[in-house]
Amino acid sequence: MKIKLGLLSITLLLASSVSAGMMCPGSPGMSEAHQRYFEQRVLNLDRAARDAYAELPWEALRVTAAQQAQGSEPDALFAWVRDETRWLPYAGELRGAEGVMQDRMGSSLDRALLLAALMEEAGHTVRLARTTLTEDGLERLQSAWADMPVARRPDGPSEMDLSDAAIEALAERLESDPDDMAEALLAQREAAEARQSRLLDESQHQAQALLAMLDDTLQAAGRQDMEPALTDHWWVQLRTADGWSDFDPALPDHAARERLVADGEAEPVYPEEIPDDARHWLTVEVVAEQLQDGRLNEAVALSHRIPAAELLGQQMHLELYPVELPSPQELLDGSLEIDTLPQAMFGQQQWVPYLRMGDSLERHKLINADGSVEVPGQETATGAAFREATGALEGIGRGAREREAAAPAELTAVVVRFHVEAPGREKESIERPLMDLLGPGRRTGDVAAFEVDEELRQQRAVELLSTLGVLGQVAWVPPAQLAAWHYEGLMENRQTAMAGAYLAAHGDDSFVGKALESRSTRRHALDQLAAMRLAYSPYPERVALTRLNLLGYVELMEFRAGEYRRREGFDILDNRIAVPSGEAVAETRLAQGALDTLLEAELAVEPTVALGNTARAFLHGLAAERDWQVIRRQGELEALGWQPNADLQAHFKALLEQEHALAMPAVLDAGEEPVWWQLDPATGDLLGYGPDRRGQYVEAILVLISAGDSAMGAVGMVQSIWDCLFTSSDPLCCTQDAAAQEMIGRAVSYGLGGLAEAHDINIIIGRDLISGGTFDRLNSAGISKAAGDVAGAGAEFIVDSWGRCQ
Repeated sequence: MKIKLGLLSITLLLASSVSAGMMCPGSPGMSEAHQRYFEQRVLNLDRAARDAYAELPWEALRVTAAQQAQGSEPDALFAWVRDETRWLPYAGELRGAEGVMQDRMGSSLDRALLLAALMEEAGHTVRLARTTLTEDGLERLQSAWADMPVARRPDGPSEMDLSDAAIEALAERLESDPDDMAEALLAQREAAEARQSRLLDESQHQAQALLAMLDDTLQAAGRQDMEPALTDHWWVQLRTADGWSDFDPALPDHAARERLVADGEAEPVYPEEIPDDARHWLTVEVVAEQLQDGRLNEAVALSHRIPAAELLGQQMHLELYPVELPSPQELLDGSLEIDTLPQAMFGQQQWVPYLRMGDSLERHKLINADGSVEVPGQETATGAAFREATGALEGIGRGAREREAAAPAELTAVVVRFHVEAPGREKESIERPLMDLLGPGRRTGDVAAFEVDEELRQQRAVELLSTLGVLGQVAWVPPAQLAAWHYEGLMENRQTAMAGAYLAAHGDDSFVGKALESRSTRRHALDQLAAMRLAYSPYPERVALTRLNLLGYVELMEFRAGEYRRREGFDILDNRIAVPSGEAVAETRLAQGALDTLLEAELAVEPTVALGNTARAFLHGLAAERDWQVIRRQGELEALGWQPNADLQAHFKALLEQEHALAMPAVLDAGEEPVWWQLDPATGDLLGYGPDRRGQYVEAILVLISAGDSAMGAVGMVQSIWDCLFTSSDPLCCTQDAAAQEMIGRAVSYGLGGLAEAHDINIIIGRDLISGGTFDRLNSAGISKAAGDVAGAGAEFIVDSWGRCQ
């Protein structure tokens, strides 16, 4: 959405004449009777979700339930881990015990952790044992699993029960019409099957075309590289009356008390004392870039290190909170003059980076407008005065020689860096900007002449409202777990939906702030992406996760040359998979990369307006027989029929120096965005990128906020108000309606995606894939439809009220 700033003065003038405190002109769009009816439907939905949540097959998802299902005998627990999980070729703890439960695979340490956890749940005393494998031992381990498929088919029937009796019972429980329910569920299943067929066809078509185009570049990618540190072998020891007994599920035919390394010493380690060098880690850093005296400096404002196994089922949400920003309550209750918000935002001098993961909240230092960082509570003015005095004294010391006063230090960028550590591997880093005034092109050149003027300061203030959500994927997502997350979303957001209904009916925001703070920040589109990566994979029985994958979702705020724009979309940071069998490695990785990129567009906020998605552009190019060019050297960029801008030139140069290969359209049509495939020729790892060097983006058309997605609940509200300032004659009324729509629509449909992708994924995963067996997808799909109905009803009531805000 692009709107000229000149409209702001007209908007604010109109707003000042019609805004009247809390209440909007005209009659409320949701009557009290509608409100009570809606609230009852929310309560019924909440009850159904709780019942369904309790009935999920937890024995397939959680260690405690699995132990209860298998009993307490050590031999039985050992046999279950040996037979129901498989070894993967990576070292250390990546998944942990719960992660192995999710996709039934793991390293020797992860599988040992699962067995230890099961035995401890059964009341036994255990410890881990560690030794170094010989080459013969490692060869024996690898050959034993070489022909085993990574994925396992579920046992038992997996079709949804769409019999009349089943649907009538479900409809009665959900207080829905059985005929309507049957029609919707049948249509849903047919749509899911059609979608699966289409995505499989498209991803395979792309993979074959990419393989043909990149054949000369993929010289070494056909081999499966040996993972480092695989000789680090772990198993479980159980305390008995005679000492410690070995339980090593390393090989498919191992018996209890038999171990892979029969001789030699073993190092005992208790599960809670696993050394750091045996774990995978993620460190998240927020870095402020400062331009001072013609030089760029960096300072770390936040740094948080997390074991990868603790990322299972978690999402990280990162934002920069302006210190002087009003609270959500002030933004909604009329106590703040809305028309003062732009100037207040442009005048911000300090921001606090927040990293939220579940119920935990990390914040370390403030970022100042001059690019410095400080511990909260320190006086910024003191440092500024000291620098000013020092500069004056320096001038005196130089005598009478005149000199031009140095430009003040300025904050020019805030970037997020993800550092990934794994046993035996070098640390790897991935970087994404949240705000960047310079860009790669200028940053690699001479920055001494760059000046930050008032327009750039305004741009900085708005860009610093951008947010980033990240899911650290350590295991494939089974269907029942996806349903569990959706149910949890419904249950956690009940209060928010009720508050939205009350706001819509009465214009009363007295408990909106509390409701926003209690709302889940989980973005279920990321869960859906994580699940669909395997659900729609052309080769589900080949692909495995042996490293941390990072799936991102970004909301970008921009304000340039008097134009405002808000964009959001997926941004996959790392999607590298393993092919343990060594079968068709390059083809499999290309197909996975093409699918991952395609899913970024498939799950976009508005799929029909997905911009800059490489997979969609490539498919269009194949259909239109357009040429794509493979770039391996800097000089080959000159042969393109279009000229990359300075930022892309600098970015491409860095990638080519790292020996990556690029594939991009030879010619761009007028107005067409540049996109490209990025390939590692040594491995076959592939991912598509869009014009701002991210996975892809969507330009939002009044995508109204995620008010509860912020640590303090206010950044999202500012994003909404910003939209309302440019689109409504009464920003306060518009903001209240936006908040009500957000709380009802997202709080309800957030749980199960309404009639969107979530239940489609469950149908496909439950039917075609592994891990966790089957579960009652009819119940899940029915509740999903009910959630969509409730969200639709709430949205309809709100939409009726929107005329009063225009």
